[in-house]
Order: sequence, then C-alpha cells, then structure tokens
Amino acid sequence: MSRGADGYDLLSSRRVPPEELRAFLLDCFEISDGELYVGRAHASREELRDLPEGFVFAAFCTHDEVSGHFAMTVDVGIEGRLAERVGRLEFARRFAAHFDAYVLYGHDEPFDLWTVVLPDGTRLLAEMDDDGEEFTLRSVVVEDVLDDRTRAAGGAPVEVQELSWVVVTEHRRDGDQLAP
Repeated sequence: MSRGADGYDLLSSRRVPPEELRAFLLDCFEISDGELYVGRAHASREELRDLPEGFVFAAFCTHDEVSGHFAMTVDVGIEGRLAERVGRLEFARRFAAHFDAYVLYGHDEPFDLWTVVLPDGTRLLAEMDDDGEEFTLRSVVVEDVLDDRTRAAGGAPVEVQELSWVVVTEHRRDGDQLAP
C-alpha cells in the first residue's frame, strides 16, 4: 500500500547549484526528468503558470538562500511511492554525503530538537535557541551513532563536542521565513 505525499525539508551548509540539485534528485528518487520540478521558492508560480490545471509532479523541489552558517533551504514534496524508496533520514544522509554538506532537518526528534547530519553520516541532535532573527544550534553526538575511532576503542564513551551555528532568517514580503 502506498503512503500519501510527504515533504523533506532541510537546511544545507553548502549552496548547491540548481543543475546539481536536479541531477541529485533524479538519481536519488529514480524518476524521469518530466516528473521533477526544481525552482527557487519565490519564482515557482511564474514558472508553472503554463502547466495544465491539476498537473502534479512526482517530486516538487524549491530552494532558496539563507544567511549564517547554512547556505540554503531545500524543500521537496514527494509522492508516497518515492517516500517508500527513500526515507527522510536516508534522504538527508544522501544529500549530506553527495554535496559534502552539513544538513539540518526535523522529523521525529524530541520536542525542541533538530537533527544535523554530517557528510560522513554522523547524526547530531541540535538544540535551537531562537531570538526571532537568529537561531543558535548547540549539538551533541547521538549515542547510537559511533564514529570509527569510538568503535576502534571498543565502544568507549563518545567525547561530546559542542558545535555552534547561527542561522539568520531572511523574510520575504509576505512575512514567511526561509529557515525553520
């Protein structure tokens, strides 16, 4: 049985050119070129005005730039069959590895926490401080993800390092924020 539509939204520490993003999404979801839309968030209405009413893409991706330690937002709406192929965590891991980027996304973390995926697949939980314009993330290693040094040491406790990023949101005219 196929799931309904889903959305994979993330922040990337690396700005990805639209052509590279498109190629990644086509490969990641194993879809044809005509099943995918990729465009800037604020330009999508204009670009889509000539499509027949009710036309639906299998994957619909918008992206935009943000300030701070993250470079861009990526929002991907997908059909249920694609969510069955690639889950949310797997999508974030593939994106991080493919683009050598840090990826921030939210799914099933405890309240007020976010997941940051590093290019090597390591997951961090991030607590976010929000003053309305600036988001500060403090991260700790998720206990069930151990790096090679920890495994080599026989599973000794992971040394927790605090990392800090600042994500400054930009506001469009309608007041919507471009970052979570």
